[in-house]
Amino acid sequence: MSVSLSTTYRCELPMSEIPRSASSKSYLLRPEFLRKLEQAAITARRILVGRTKGERRSARRGTSVEFADFRSYSPGDDLRYVDWNAYARLKRLFLKLFVEEEDLHVYLLLDSSASMDFGVPTKFDWAVQAAAALAYMALCSGDRVQVFSHAAGRGQNSRLFRGRGCAPELFGWLTELQAEGHTTLNAAAQWLLSSAAAPGIVFVISDLLAPDWQSALSRLGAAKGDCCVLQVFSQEEFEPTAHGDLELVDSETEQSLEITMGSTVLRRYRQERDDFLQSVRSSCHRYGFSHLFSLNQQSIEDVILKSLRRLQVVR
Repeated sequence: MSVSLSTTYRCELPMSEIPRSASSKSYLLRPEFLRKLEQAAITARRILVGRTKGERRSARRGTSVEFADFRSYSPGDDLRYVDWNAYARLKRLFLKLFVEEEDLHVYLLLDSSASMDFGVPTKFDWAVQAAAALAYMALCSGDRVQVFSHAAGRGQNSRLFRGRGCAPELFGWLTELQAEGHTTLNAAAQWLLSSAAAPGIVFVISDLLAPDWQSALSRLGAAKGDCCVLQVFSQEEFEPTAHGDLELVDSETEQSLEITMGSTVLRRYRQERDDFLQSVRSSCHRYGFSHLFSLNQQSIEDVILKSLRRLQVVR
């Protein structure tokens, strides 16, 4: 018998207890890490339209110092942008266009379902720290940040933040979140896209252990913005250590399953795990998303400043 990776189980038998952490709210980032985040920035593969002046290259034409293109002069255009050198050569009026610089909208879709409350530290603790780091980096770059947390068929969303002075309020909002209920990633993606103020880059932070994860990625892939998927597993989920006769209880549906964890089941589990992770990578590649898989024990600092840099999501 094999155990599907579409759900997360917890072990109920004391003789094979899977370690779980208390729901400690250790989400504060170290001051040294915060200083490093201030020197970094999030990058989007697509040129997106913002709302106000910022530091990002925009799809619009504007008044920055970086030249973009020419167009023919039309009555009423600002004469300050006429290329008089071109007029002297061609006897025609051309207007110089420049790259507009606008802010980037950064959306964080945080899976707060019960399956994330697993591991030491829990995947949810890890996810909230990752969200805090990405949000702080964006705030320091003058970008707009909004966090969406979804589980149990309902969602919570923060207000739209801008400026590093908003960091304490945003961190406080994150620390109030709790992991509970079942996962509905497709509904969460639809809710985020319908609520977003403007197209931007979406960071999905989840274990993706939900039946509708493919539908969620497909919905995000059809949107105008960019997307990066941060997928996190606990060490026990990636490489189980439990053996013998077990009763597994689904952490979200409370359905139980009795198995005998031996070498055959473990081998099938590893194959299921590898197939699942490969299907996630393939889906992200199909939609042009960045994808990063991590374990809950991996350092957030390494994930944000090293792994995401290698993916060119952070510079």
